[in-house]
Amino acid sequence: MRPLFYSLMLILLSFNMPILAKATDIITTLPPLAGLVHWLKPDIQVTCLLPANADPHHFQLSPRQIESLQTNKLLVRSSQDDGHWASLQNQAYVVDLWPRTEHNDAHKQTIAKHAWLNPHAVQAVLPKLAKQLELIYPNDKQAIQSNLKLALSESERIWQAWQHTIQSTALNTNGVIMQHPSWSNLFQALNIPIFNSLESEQHGHEHGPRKLESALRQLQKHPNIRLIADSNHSNRALQWLQKHHTSSTMITLDALGSCGESWSHLMQRNLDALQP
Repeated sequence: MRPLFYSLMLILLSFNMPILAKATDIITTLPPLAGLVHWLKPDIQVTCLLPANADPHHFQLSPRQIESLQTNKLLVRSSQDDGHWASLQNQAYVVDLWPRTEHNDAHKQTIAKHAWLNPHAVQAVLPKLAKQLELIYPNDKQAIQSNLKLALSESERIWQAWQHTIQSTALNTNGVIMQHPSWSNLFQALNIPIFNSLESEQHGHEHGPRKLESALRQLQKHPNIRLIADSNHSNRALQWLQKHHTSSTMITLDALGSCGESWSHLMQRNLDALQP
């Protein structure tokens, strides 16, 4: 009885103990950024602020996450995509891979978002991330530089694989209608015609009946247009289009992945989804 009594007492006391933030080396706002960090230094702990299946557009940091930001060595973010999150502005050690910029041209602003899905945009920021990691881990500079070379080579391979698949599936000829403009950056770089985006940059703000009717007319005129759904968004508008144009093909892509997933795996998984 005595061991059981002590066990129960420890459990009861634990409810009254303060929950301490778990120490971590690197914190990223979004899961794909964690994949970039691990690419350059795979032996460190990386924590993602955005939980699995959470809505990045409506996400709010918890008190425990805010506390963890005070103890980490570096925060890696993309303020083009997480700029509306509160409590991120006052961090001492931050690398912003794709800083938020203001454009009068809404088209240019769309291009700058979700840049991690574009291999060439990733190649452009990897040296910047490597430099920050070298400042934190100076003894590992040689290993980081070696991993950087491998990452640049792998990202180019992924780019070429996307180019090949886009041509072999005729996606660059048939074009797409998207639920959310997550993939606009990459698709425009690959010269894929984007006929429509049914959800604006403000997540959940779908366009009205006129927009849907316009998209349906486009489908009727170009029946080979592919419908690009997003696993992190509601795709009701695309489902409506498919219901009224039953021969259309819907493909679901995942722009965020998970915190433990490598960038290469995320991109390859989406590439496989495009292929019949």
